[in-house]
Amino acid sequence: MDNEEEKTKIPQSGDLDHSSQASSSSSSFFPIDHHVERAIQLIDENKSFSEDLLSYIEQVSNSPSINNNYHIISVFGSQSTGKSTLLNRLFNTSFDVMDESNRQQTTKGIWIAHSPLVTVPSGLKSKSADEIFVIDVEGSDGRERGEDQDFERKAALFALSTSEILIVNIWETQVGLYHGANMSLLKTVFEVNLSLFGKAKLESNDHKVLLLFIIRDHVGVTPLANLADTLTQDMNKLWESLNKAPELSHLRFEDFFDLGFHALGHKVLQEDKFNEGIRDLGRKIVDSADSEYLFKKNYHHNIPIDGWTIYARNCWDQIDNNKDLDLPTQQILVARFKCDEILNSIYDEFMVSFNEKLLPKAPRDTEGVDIDDLNYEEIGKEFEAHWNEVLNRYDTMASRYNTSVYEQKRSVLSSKVIEKLSELIGLYLSDLTRKTTAGYSKALVTGRKKFADYSEANDLRNSTVDDFFKRARFISHSGSLIISHQAHQDYINNLQHELDKIFVNQQRVELDNKTTKILKKFSNNLRKVILQEIGDPKRTTWDVIFDSFKNLTESSVDLMESSLGKYEHKYELYYGEIDFLFAVDHIVDVDKALEKIKFKMWTIFYELSHKYISKDIVLNILKDRFDDVFRYDENGLPRLHQDTHEVERNYGKAKENALKVLPIYSIAKLSDGTEILPDYDIFDKKLQKRFEGAFVIAPFEEQVDVDQDDSDDDSDDERKCFAEILSESEKSEIVTKFKKDSDAKFVETKRSIIQHVTQIPYYIYLIILVLGWNEFMAIVRNPFFFSLLLLFAAGFYVLYQMNLLRPTSLIVQRMIDEALVQAKRKLKELVIDEHDLHANALGKMSESAQEKGSRNASRSDAIELDDLASDDKN
Repeated sequence: MDNEEEKTKIPQSGDLDHSSQASSSSSSFFPIDHHVERAIQLIDENKSFSEDLLSYIEQVSNSPSINNNYHIISVFGSQSTGKSTLLNRLFNTSFDVMDESNRQQTTKGIWIAHSPLVTVPSGLKSKSADEIFVIDVEGSDGRERGEDQDFERKAALFALSTSEILIVNIWETQVGLYHGANMSLLKTVFEVNLSLFGKAKLESNDHKVLLLFIIRDHVGVTPLANLADTLTQDMNKLWESLNKAPELSHLRFEDFFDLGFHALGHKVLQEDKFNEGIRDLGRKIVDSADSEYLFKKNYHHNIPIDGWTIYARNCWDQIDNNKDLDLPTQQILVARFKCDEILNSIYDEFMVSFNEKLLPKAPRDTEGVDIDDLNYEEIGKEFEAHWNEVLNRYDTMASRYNTSVYEQKRSVLSSKVIEKLSELIGLYLSDLTRKTTAGYSKALVTGRKKFADYSEANDLRNSTVDDFFKRARFISHSGSLIISHQAHQDYINNLQHELDKIFVNQQRVELDNKTTKILKKFSNNLRKVILQEIGDPKRTTWDVIFDSFKNLTESSVDLMESSLGKYEHKYELYYGEIDFLFAVDHIVDVDKALEKIKFKMWTIFYELSHKYISKDIVLNILKDRFDDVFRYDENGLPRLHQDTHEVERNYGKAKENALKVLPIYSIAKLSDGTEILPDYDIFDKKLQKRFEGAFVIAPFEEQVDVDQDDSDDDSDDERKCFAEILSESEKSEIVTKFKKDSDAKFVETKRSIIQHVTQIPYYIYLIILVLGWNEFMAIVRNPFFFSLLLLFAAGFYVLYQMNLLRPTSLIVQRMIDEALVQAKRKLKELVIDEHDLHANALGKMSESAQEKGSRNASRSDAIELDDLASDDKN
C-alpha cells in the first residue's frame, strides 16, 4: 500500500518542510535520525497488532530509559476533517495527509508516531520534558467502509482506553449535530468502555481521560465558550442515555472524563490564525507551569512505557474479541434479568392452560375413530393459537428491552413452548401413523384388481403418504411446532416400513420397467454411435464404439443403482426436508439386477453390431467407397476420364479404398490389435436363462434350476465368437460380389472413352492438299485474297500471343447471334406486313364482289318487275 510505504519510509532531511529550521520553535516539522522510522502502523486494516511497537519506541526515544516519562495523545474524528494535518503541524510528525484535489481515505488502521518537537509560540522551548507519542486513528464515517462500523468503534475505544488525551476533531458546523459530531459512535464507545473499565472506578480509581475538542474552521461569530457549553451539555445528555448496570448507575461523566476545548481558524482562508492556534495549543501541551497545561497526573496510566505496550496489546485483544461493541454489555445484563423474569411468568401461565385445555383432548384409545373424524387443521390452529398467545404476551412485556436479549429469550420461550406442544403432537402423530397404515392396507387390498398398471398403485401409495404429511403439517403448523426431529423418527420409520411391506410387489414390477427403459435408451444411443462409425470406418472405429459402449454402460449402471437405492420423495416437515426412502435394498436383489442389466448390455452390443454390419450393408458401403474415388474427384465433382490409363489408375485406387475397410467390418478389434471380449459369456444357455427373466421372484416350486445341463440346446448351436462380425465365407461372398460390380463399372467407363475418341486420318490431309491445290494457288496468286489472308493470319497471331482468342471468339459468336436475331426480326416484320397487305386486298375484293352481287340482284328484280308488268298488260 502506498500510504503505508510512505509512513514507514525514513525521510531525508530535505524531504520535510522547514528542515533547515530544526532549532526554531516555530518549525512545523523536525527531522529525526535517518535510521529510525517516523511512524509505524500500530494496528492494520485487518485488525492485526504490530509486533514492532516496543522496538520502535526504543529507537525513536531521545532518552535511553523512558520509564513513566511519556504521554500518549490520540486523535478521533470523521474522515477527511484534517486530523493527520493537525498532528503534523502540532507534533511535527509525518502522517499521510489527504490530497486536497481528491477527497478519499488517507489513514488506514491505527498509526503511532513519536513527536520530536511541539509547535509552540516563539521564545518557548519546543521540546517537552517527557516523550510524546501520537496515535492517528482511521477516520469514521468513511465511504470506503460504508455501513461497516465495527473497526471504527473498536479503534475509537482503543484510543479512549490507551490515551491520556483524546483529541476530538470536529468542525464548528458539526457542533450541535448528533451523527455529524459522531455522538452515536461516542455513545457506543462510552457504553463499552463503562462495561470494560467501570468496575475499576468502583475501587476508588481516579484515572481519567481528557476529551479535548478541537473546533476547526472557527470564524469567531459564535464564541468558543458557547460552543463549549453546547458540547458539554451534549456529553452529559449522552452519558445519561447510556444503559448502565445497576451497580454503575451512580457514576457520572465527570468520574471518567475531563473536557477541554480549543478553536482553530480556517487553514486556508485564515492561515495566520490557524498557525497561531496551533502554537497556542502546543503551549498547553509543553509548558507544565502554565495554568492551561493539559497533562495531569491522573491521566497517566502509571506504568512504564514497555508495560504500556503490553497494556495496549491486551486492550486491543479484549476490544477485538468483545462481541458487544454494538450491543452494550450492561444493557444486556439488565435485559436478561427482566426478560428471564417475564419468560418464567408467561411459561407458568402457559403450562396451566396446557394441562387444562390441551392435554385432555389428546388421543388415547381411538381404534374405533376414523381418520377423518379428527380435524387436524383445527387442532393445529389451536396449538398455534396457544403458541402465538404466549409470544404476543412476551412481545408486549419484553420488547422494550435490549433487542438482542429480547430476541434471544423469545427464542428460548418459543422452544420451551414448542417442546411441550411437540410431546402432545407426538401422540397425535403416533395415532395418525397407525390409522394411515391401516387405511392404506385396506385400500390396496380392496382395489388392487382395479389398478391398470403400477402407476395407479404408486399413486395410491403416494397419496396416502401425502395425506399423512398433510395432516402432520396441519397439526404441527408446517413443522414450526416440532422441536425435535429425532423424537418422531420412530413413527416415521414405522409408517415407511409398513407401507413398503404392502407395496413390495408393485415395486418389483417398477424395477423391471425401469430396466427396460434404461436398456432401450442404451440401445438407441449405442445404435447411433455404431451407425455413425460404420458409415466412415477408420482404424480407430472399434475404439470409439467400445469407449462409447463403456461410457453408456457406466452411466446406465449408475442410473440403475440410483433407481434401486434412492427412490426418494421429499416432504417438508420439521425444520427441513426429510428423505422418504422406499427401502429398496431389502425388496429385491440389487446385485442380481445390476448383473442382469450388464449382461443385457453386452447382448445388445452383439446384436446391434451384427444387425448393422451385415453382408448387404457392408457390400453397399464398399460400393459407395469405390464410387467416391472412381466416379468423383477430391472436390466431390464428377470425374471425367481423359484416357484409359487414367481409368485404370483410378480403378486401382478406388478398389483399394473400398477393400481396405473390409477387415474393420470383419472383426471387432481395437487399434492395438486386441479383440473386444465381453464380461459375460452371452452365448451360455445357463446365463441366458438366469438373466432373461424378470426381477419378480417366482415361488419355490415354479423356479427352474438354471444349473442343470441342457444338452439339446448346446448341441443345436455352435459356440460363437463375440468379436467375429463376418465369417470367412461371408467375406468371400462380399468380395466376389464387389469385384463383379466394380469390374462392370470399369469396363463400362473404359468402353465409353474408346467410343468417344475420334481422330481424322492423315491421308485426308493429303487428299485435301491435292484436290484443293488449284484453289490454294489461286488465293496465293491473287493480291487481294493474299493480302486478306495475311491480315487474317497476322490478326490470329496477335490474338494468340495476347491470349485473346477465346474472348474474340465469344465476341464473334455474340455478333453472329445478334445478327441472326436481327435478321429473324426483319424477316418476321416482312412476313407480317405482306400478310396485312394480302388481307386488305382480300377485303377489298370481297367488298367489290358484294357490291356487284347487289347490283345484279337489283337488276334481276327490275327484270322480274318488268316481266310482271308486261304480263299485266297482256
